[in-house]
Amino acid sequence: MVSDATFTSLLLAHAKLLTTRRPGLAPGATLPRLERGARGVAADPSWLARYRRVCGLADDGALPTLAPQLMAAPLHLALLADPAFPIPAMGIVHVANRTEERARLPSGAALDLVARVAGSREAALGVEIDLVTEATLDGAIVWRTTTTALARRRGEKGGARAKREEGAAGVEGAALRSAIVRVAEDTGRRYARIAGDLNPIHQRAWMARPFGFRTAIVHGTWTVARALAECQDDLPLRPRVVEVRFRKPVPLPSSVVVSAWRRADGALDITVSPPKGGTAHVELRVTPS
Repeated sequence: MVSDATFTSLLLAHAKLLTTRRPGLAPGATLPRLERGARGVAADPSWLARYRRVCGLADDGALPTLAPQLMAAPLHLALLADPAFPIPAMGIVHVANRTEERARLPSGAALDLVARVAGSREAALGVEIDLVTEATLDGAIVWRTTTTALARRRGEKGGARAKREEGAAGVEGAALRSAIVRVAEDTGRRYARIAGDLNPIHQRAWMARPFGFRTAIVHGTWTVARALAECQDDLPLRPRVVEVRFRKPVPLPSSVVVSAWRRADGALDITVSPPKGGTAHVELRVTPS
């Protein structure tokens, strides 16, 4: 888990990732199956309070949906830094997330965490990578997420866009709620210190431009957490599945509109969109399971 005590080591590790040359994934090749684990990982209360504050999450006594993913940040970093991982880590962007919350986890739960590189495939703009993270409590898997990220081919510019599928943008009728959320210019830097994701694209505009972005962009996991926070009173109870599609980055600074609709099956569809309309930044579906 990321804390003040580990922040300096994470900063040095990110600097090494930025400067270490990687050959890339050869055409037709797949990534090696790499895995890292840690036992008895609990969220530090002060860290958890700061995480909730930066994302606007209420303290309901349970670990927030994506908290275990952030608690596993050192494991993810170790996978990307493994000499057998051939793809440069800097500039990799999220395409999708699928999180299974199989139980309500108390804020102080001590979790056994495992993260692994679960596969890769060719995509229109580069290579898509699946990273699976699991949390076990008392011998049972209680939380699991699959993060899909895109490593762009050399020469490709701009943010990643997932192939369009049926999602929240297709809902009809009046929204349950709709609110404007202002995203300050320093949100990426504030969240980076908590999440341990120090990718330059989230820091400052001049650091993001070499990776094809005009401005810095906020972390996708912040956007998801902020959207869930805005709709917290309407979310299906756990166990549930949270599916996310990242359509286009949220620039820093900016304003976004978070809207939610209830589906007939009890699921909640949520969009994070530009105030003037157009393609959504992020689409979520939260389904009881």
